Amino acid sequence: MPLVNTIEVVDRHNRPGVNSRVMLRTFFMNDGMRTDPYAVSSVQVFRRAQNLSPSTVLNDDSLVASSYVSAAKMIFGVTGTGRVGTDNSFLEENYTGTVITNCSGVSGIYRLGVGEFVSILDGQLGGTLSGIDDIGSSALKNTASGATDYIDIWTVKLTEGSAWKTFINSFQLFDDTFLAITEPLMLRARNKLFNRNVYVGSKTDLKIGTEITVENRNLPEETKNIFRDSVVTSATVVIKKLNEDVNLPSRVTVVSSADVDITSDNTIIYSFDTTADLNSGNPDTLDVSELGSRSGNYMLQLTYHLLTEKIVSAPMYFVVK
Repeated sequence: MPLVNTIEVVDRHNRPGVNSRVMLRTFFMNDGMRTDPYAVSSVQVFRRAQNLSPSTVLNDDSLVASSYVSAAKMIFGVTGTGRVGTDNSFLEENYTGTVITNCSGVSGIYRLGVGEFVSILDGQLGGTLSGIDDIGSSALKNTASGATDYIDIWTVKLTEGSAWKTFINSFQLFDDTFLAITEPLMLRARNKLFNRNVYVGSKTDLKIGTEITVENRNLPEETKNIFRDSVVTSATVVIKKLNEDVNLPSRVTVVSSADVDITSDNTIIYSFDTTADLNSGNPDTLDVSELGSRSGNYMLQLTYHLLTEKIVSAPMYFVVK
């Protein structure tokens, strides 16, 4: 399972149960690149059944209407490094919704990396992770406890001079994450590298698809479908240069990293920086004298967990030109 501040969480795409600690992760992009917004104010969770059109909770300025704040099942404010702006940017007077300024001691919105932010919806009985009330002060326990659809509304300021803006995502909680089967589960995984060519000087997302096959013939299709999505966890990618020069080592490791993303359809993504990774390695252990020319043939191999199994993929190859 992924960790946030040493706490195990379940990704929103991985069929989270109503009692799970659900990771509501959001990526902010600008011109195709992950980018930090100037400021992040709040994340408010509403039950989708009560708001069939998510826009119904917004006012004329496309912000969460003050009349709907009390209907929120959970409200997260900024703690830790959730705030991106370096000044007191959360005291903007032109936002009449919930700009959170006081949420010390409660969990809130956290920055995991460039453009990557997360809040944790805690369904654990007696759980310590909590949010804030609609005035941004005392702790508020999660009330998103039904097995149904929800929306999470992120209120952010993209640039210093821009107005507050909302982004609306969705997720679902389940009450059928516990199940019983009458035979051991048999899963088969096959990986495929979608990239074939990478160019020196580029920073390229290497995408590795994972096809999951449930080999139990007696399981119903609805049960099999549960295990086909979001079952890959704890992935590590290793990339090696394959040298043909007899004066160089035949294989040189340039990347050994767990810094990967895993999508809901089990695609594993590693951002391969041909400048940084091929100059110093990832981690910083590359002996450049053993690398030879940066162009040439490379091999990629994955290690990941598939439920209780540890999978080591077959080697996959690509060319750096």
